[in-house]
Amino acid sequence: MKRNIENVLTDKKVESIRKYYKKNLLILELQLILYNNYNIYIRLDYFNKFKTYRLSWFDLDDLDINFIEKNMSIEYVSPETVDVIFKILDKRNTDQEVFYEEELADGKVILSLFNYGKVYTYKFYKYIPKKIAFLSDIFIIIFNNLPRKLQNFLFELHAELENDVTRYEYKKEFSFDLFNDDINKIFAFQIIDRGKKYYEENKVRFLEKIDDDRYFAVVEGTEKYLVVIKYDEKDKKMQVYCSCPCEFYCKHIYAVILAIRNNNFNRFYKINYRNPNLSIMERVLNFDYQLCMGIVEKNFEIINNDGDIELIPIFDSNGKCNWQVLEDDENMTLTRLLQDIIHNQ
Repeated sequence: MKRNIENVLTDKKVESIRKYYKKNLLILELQLILYNNYNIYIRLDYFNKFKTYRLSWFDLDDLDINFIEKNMSIEYVSPETVDVIFKILDKRNTDQEVFYEEELADGKVILSLFNYGKVYTYKFYKYIPKKIAFLSDIFIIIFNNLPRKLQNFLFELHAELENDVTRYEYKKEFSFDLFNDDINKIFAFQIIDRGKKYYEENKVRFLEKIDDDRYFAVVEGTEKYLVVIKYDEKDKKMQVYCSCPCEFYCKHIYAVILAIRNNNFNRFYKINYRNPNLSIMERVLNFDYQLCMGIVEKNFEIINNDGDIELIPIFDSNGKCNWQVLEDDENMTLTRLLQDIIHNQ
């Protein structure tokens, strides 16, 4: 319902801009709708009054339709640049609408071009499809005449043509049912077998749900990697992170999803820097603790606030241990090991 209301407001603002520009000759119109949560409207016109070409753009979310002129940004475009756009279109025979849909994408793009009475309209989600790759040159012309801060859109629009989609999809929130959807849809085929093997070999060492919407896990690969999965149960939205060097949905994330689905949890130890003003229960409830995986020599192995696995000394410069165990396993493994180290200090 909220998305429908947003669409109605966006359409209303676009129509208001069109009315404002009605005396000019429209050559090109581009809409980025809910593209990375932005609503951007761009148009290229020939201004009869000034006999110039102007590229205008609007952030529709901030636009007040009563003050369109205050909210517009304008760049002048040379006639030679416009001629290049027309030449690209002249090589195309079709004037039919083309629409491509990508299931997991979350931003719609609509490009309309007007040439000698013909209208060319192309709609697609998120990335320029390879089937209409010729549009690439037109997008480059548009964004090269816009402020630098908008050029990130250009790079992302070209991701499929550059075979670089995973760079933009990875770590972004996307629609996915963590417990029921087919996970093979979001992982490359070569990752699936490796992820299954990691899960079957019990390489997911720790896995625990923290807060109401985050799963923390440590996976043993060539080294230990932290995996965080943020999941909105109500809206079925997911976001993933892995500390490994890969910038795509990796085998560590795959293994953790399998572990979650099979309820193979193994809680972290919890340690805390001593705070005499709070009870243990208060510290746990306030998340005043570190997730810990154990002890390596005379260091706690923890997950720090930057999402990295780190070793921190048990003893301070005076040889004193100011840490305490808030949560241990049923065998009191960490507590016993810590006591032994303190005793032998």
